Amino acid sequence: MKEKIRSFFSGRQGMDELSKLLFWAALGLFALGVVCALWAPWLSSLLTSLALMCLLFSFLRAFSRRLELREAENQVWLRYLEKKKAERAAAKNRRAQKDYRFFKCPNCGTWVRVPRGKGKVHINCKCGYILYRKT
Repeated sequence: MKEKIRSFFSGRQGMDELSKLLFWAALGLFALGVVCALWAPWLSSLLTSLALMCLLFSFLRAFSRRLELREAENQVWLRYLEKKKAERAAAKNRRAQKDYRFFKCPNCGTWVRVPRGKGKVHINCKCGYILYRKT
């Protein structure tokens, strides 16, 4: 019996970061479905079916033998997480600088730093867009 289990799990990836996220999202959706069952049964059934899909996809990923594809999916998720973590750190750094105001260019999305207390100024972005803002 032990050998059958060992042979079943050989060549499988197991729970990676994306599978763990899907598993915990499924548990959260199940909990919300139970809470919503009292006042919105249709919402409860929707949340439960979404939870079942997340749980099924999580276990399909964990037991898949297509390791290259699963690893590529996980790397996309990890890159997304790193990008969001860097954005949060940059926002925290911007909030910590009290001598400057930061404006985001609506054209290219670049953050532009302007000294505080200068009144109304026009700001030239690198892309050539001109912003008129109050500092």
